Amino acid sequence: MTDGLPYWPAALRQDQAAAYCGLSVDTFVEICPVKPIEFTPSSRGRRYLRVRLDAWLDGLDPNPGVPRRRKFGGMIVGQIGS
Repeated sequence: MTDGLPYWPAALRQDQAAAYCGLSVDTFVEICPVKPIEFTPSSRGRRYLRVRLDAWLDGLDPNPGVPRRRKFGGMIVGQIGS
């Protein structure tokens, strides 16, 4: 699939996580409450889980009544028997 959109891995480096959220690294570090997981003890082993970033961003939405995104499995289950 080559639609011009970036590929986002499930676990993002800090610079990738900032870009994913549409923020500079400095702003991301300042405001993001999501803590990275640590694959290794070094700072290079820290990764931000994309699903946690999504949950944080969804929680910032001030629009009432906006349906939350459904998980892929929920879509499949919802289509069975239709």
